[in-house]
Amino acid sequence: MTDHDSGSADLAEVSTLVSTQRRQSDEAYAEISRAIVRCDLAPGIIVSEAELAARLNLKTAATRAAVDRLSVVGLLRPIHRRGYVVKPITLRDVNDLFELRTIIEVGVVRLAAGKVDAAGLQRMEVVRSQEYQPGDRDSEARFLEANSEFHLAVARATGNDRLILALAQTLSEMERLFHFGLAMRNRTAEMREEHQALIEALGRGDANEAERVTREELESSKAMVIGGFLCSESLLDVSISGVHAHVVQAVAS
Repeated sequence: MTDHDSGSADLAEVSTLVSTQRRQSDEAYAEISRAIVRCDLAPGIIVSEAELAARLNLKTAATRAAVDRLSVVGLLRPIHRRGYVVKPITLRDVNDLFELRTIIEVGVVRLAAGKVDAAGLQRMEVVRSQEYQPGDRDSEARFLEANSEFHLAVARATGNDRLILALAQTLSEMERLFHFGLAMRNRTAEMREEHQALIEALGRGDANEAERVTREELESSKAMVIGGFLCSESLLDVSISGVHAHVVQAVAS
């Protein structure tokens, strides 16, 4: 083999190694992100790289690269000599995201009223038939995917691509909140009724009723998520007086 051929082979090996490491890093990133979003890694817990690698069966180097990326996007926060804290879910997150979704989705259903055709309504009926088992992350994920498709099908009827994108991004960001709430109780039957009422209002072209149903559904979903907070051991350990003192100090400063 000539020096040129040997050099080419070495470059090929290096390229293959880099490609493999990048793929493993991407896979580790996806696995850890998925565990965070599904609340398999509970909000606020502290984890180490070694624990993540062992729990998710990941390579050490790939895990290190993945947690660096997750720290940049804010899903993990480094803690000196202790590891990483999984991004907490706060009541501010809940309030802000539900407020944003209400603004977007009320506009969506008012625009969509009377514009959803029969075929579209039938597709929404199929989506509406999905169920989940609380605590079964796979069934929760399938349910949330179907629920998102239901609401995006309504948004597509508006013909406004920016509204569709805004709703899709908001639903994606809210997925972790919903996993947190869905694990506490089964809301399948309630959501079926809410979706059926929305389908009927949209079919009649009744924008006011579609808005009323949407607001009620979002309030129920918000209550479900907050119920998850009230059942959270980490929240039950919070000192109300301590929180109050911290708030008073912050206001005074």
